[in-house]
Amino acid sequence: MKQRATILFVILFCACSRGKYFVSNVPDEGNAPGMRSITLDTSYRFYVRTVYVDKDENDENVLRSNVNKRDTANKIRVEVEYLLVSWQHKNVIYITTVPDKFQGYYSTHILPDTIINAYDFNTFQFGKLNNDGEIISFISEDGTRKINWQIRPVLSNGYPKQISLRELSVEKKQVVEDVILVDRALQEPVVFTKEPNYTIIFNRPVSKQDYEATMNCRLFENKIYFYTYKNGVGLYFRFCCNINAKDSTIGFNYKRTRYNPAPLTESP
Repeated sequence: MKQRATILFVILFCACSRGKYFVSNVPDEGNAPGMRSITLDTSYRFYVRTVYVDKDENDENVLRSNVNKRDTANKIRVEVEYLLVSWQHKNVIYITTVPDKFQGYYSTHILPDTIINAYDFNTFQFGKLNNDGEIISFISEDGTRKINWQIRPVLSNGYPKQISLRELSVEKKQVVEDVILVDRALQEPVVFTKEPNYTIIFNRPVSKQDYEATMNCRLFENKIYFYTYKNGVGLYFRFCCNINAKDSTIGFNYKRTRYNPAPLTESP
């Protein structure tokens, strides 16, 4: 069971490498022919999962998720994960944040639950929701590997208050290699909670005064841009203000993009 839990953790939460965003003038100057994009229109709903370090009955550290906000005073927030879901487009975008190595960052730099800070982005998985609203499939770029999430309750146009990951299956070349019941593999359930709205910003950890100013640095046109390079797909997030002295876009290289975004994207 411990080995299967480790496999599940790697599939869901671990990056190929930590990496780092870079500041770019793409797509600011339109100098990348063939670039595609996803528009985060009003059909997308936002879900968040927050992970805390807590103490068990033996006073040992354990991870907790799905914690009631009134019960977080003595817990340390170490990670935040995001789901953007569109029933209309059958699109699902799963974003992890940079792991909190020293277990202090996400407790110190607390944003409202409806704010997504692109500064903290780590890895990205792009999936499709099936017509029944119960399976999210993440498919590798070469099409040989697929990760299926079985979720509960079944999604519909109404969107549930919470989405739980019930079962995870791994396929390679259309052959199922493993099926993992999440509640048996992990100590805590994997549950995402719906928030009433969301805003994607770019904000470095700064003073309170600078923080309030940079809250206005928001995603421009509500688009995520993609460009296919030799080794894989790079991601770009363009903001309405400059990240450095002259450029307003941050990018992530192909190592950060897990599973193929092509089925979600729009024409250039």
